[in-house]
Amino acid sequence: MLDYDLIETPENVELERRLAGIGSRFLAGLLDNLVLLAAYIVLFLLFLAAWGVDILDEDKIIGAASTVVVAFLILVFFIVYWGYFVFFELRGNGRTLGKKHMKIRVVRVGGGPITFTDVAIRNLLRPVDGFGFYGIAGLFMFFSKKAQRLGDMAAGTVVITEQDRDYSARANKRLAATWEAEITPEALRTTGLTPREYNILRNYWARRSQFTEEARQRVLPRLLGPILERTGHQLEGQSLEALEEYVRGFVSKGARAEQEETKEEQQQSDQQ
Repeated sequence: MLDYDLIETPENVELERRLAGIGSRFLAGLLDNLVLLAAYIVLFLLFLAAWGVDILDEDKIIGAASTVVVAFLILVFFIVYWGYFVFFELRGNGRTLGKKHMKIRVVRVGGGPITFTDVAIRNLLRPVDGFGFYGIAGLFMFFSKKAQRLGDMAAGTVVITEQDRDYSARANKRLAATWEAEITPEALRTTGLTPREYNILRNYWARRSQFTEEARQRVLPRLLGPILERTGHQLEGQSLEALEEYVRGFVSKGARAEQEETKEEQQQSDQQ
C-alpha cells in the first residue's frame, strides 16, 4: 500500500499527495528510454557518417581505434542519457516526456521544487537503479515507505501523481476556496466576524478534507484562537472535532444569511 507525501501550500498547510506507484513510474521510464533509443540510433548513424568505415581498413590500428571509438561512444551515450533526464526534469518542473504522459512529477521530500543538485544526484545513480531492467530500483521502491529508488534516497526526492489543483470542497461549490469570493454584509452581521476571519474559516472548511489530521490540529487553533477569545469561548482543551464544529457553525450561519439576502434581493428585483 502506497504512502502519502506532504506538500506545502501557500498558507503553509500540509496537503496529502499520493505517491506515484511502481507501475506508472516503470511505464514513464519505458517511454523515456524509447525516446533515448531513437536518439541513440540517430547519433550512431551520424557518428558513422562522420567517421566513415575506411578508418578501420588498416589492421595495425583496428584494435586501438576500436577501443577508443567504443569508449567515446559510451561516454557520449552516458552524457545524452544523463543529460536527457536532467534537462527535462529541470525544464519540466520535475517531469520528463514519459512522466508528463503518465502525469507524475519529481519533487523534494516535503513538496518543495527540485534543484539542479537534486536532479543531478538522482540521475547519476540511475544506471545503478537500472540494473536488471530496473530491478534494483523496483526493489528499493518496494521496501521504501515513500516509494523511493536509490537515486531518490540520495537526492531527497519523491515522485508524486499529478492531482486536480482545485482544492475546493467538491461537495459544496458555494464554498469554493478563493480569497476573492464576495462576502455579503448580512453574513458578517450574522456571524460577527470580520471579512478576513470569515474568509479564513470559509476556506478552511472548504479545504479541510485535503489537510492531514496533524496539520488540522496544528493550524486550526491558530485560526480560531482570536475569534473564540473575542466571543468569550475557551480554546484550551478543545478537541479537533469541537473546534471544527465551531467552524461549521460560523460557515453555516454565514451561508444561510447569504442565501436569505440573495433571496430577498431577487424578490425585490422581481417586484420591480
